[in-house]
Amino acid sequence: MTYVAKDGWEFWRVSNASSGALEWLAVTRPGARAAIDREKVWTLLPKSRMFLANWFLTADFGREDDANEWVYENIDSTEAREVALEVPQPSTEVVTRLTHPESSLTLNQIDRHPVDKLMGKRVADKLENRT
Repeated sequence: MTYVAKDGWEFWRVSNASSGALEWLAVTRPGARAAIDREKVWTLLPKSRMFLANWFLTADFGREDDANEWVYENIDSTEAREVALEVPQPSTEVVTRLTHPESSLTLNQIDRHPVDKLMGKRVADKLENRT
């Protein structure tokens, strides 16, 4: 079953394919107007309280073979609110990599969406108070 929030966003629990460890909370928007936005994957940066376009997850998510680095589990918005509080903060090195695309997206396609707009103020506030 595919879960789609009323505003067209799909939430994904993204785990490392080899270890099974939770690495990301991601969102996609399969009904977006622009083709690139229908293919793009945004991932949560808890400390910044925003979803940032993730070019390397976008490339991995769109793979048509079995060589994915991550496993994607479609989850509903209620479960996504719980996962948001568990997802680890990516390292500074990973955040730098996100903002310097090597493939899949151009720099001007690395956009962001605030957590409060996609998940509500309560989740944004809890992320702000997270240590």
